[in-house]
Amino acid sequence: MISAIYKIQGMSCGGCERSVELAVMKVPGVTEAKADAKLGTLRLSYASGEVTPEVVASAVNASGYKFVG
Repeated sequence: MISAIYKIQGMSCGGCERSVELAVMKVPGVTEAKADAKLGTLRLSYASGEVTPEVVASAVNASGYKFVG
């Protein structure tokens, strides 16, 4: 299992956090997602080799927020 923290722009409330979390939980291999609007971060846990930053970025951007990296 791998953990990573990514910067996300555009979140301002709990609803925003939940939208980002739900979007990335749909990515195959992601086992846990925790967004923090105050810090502008997304903490992920995922299976090794199954998830790339590009796939996470696509899911976040499609949910209406900006993946910074």
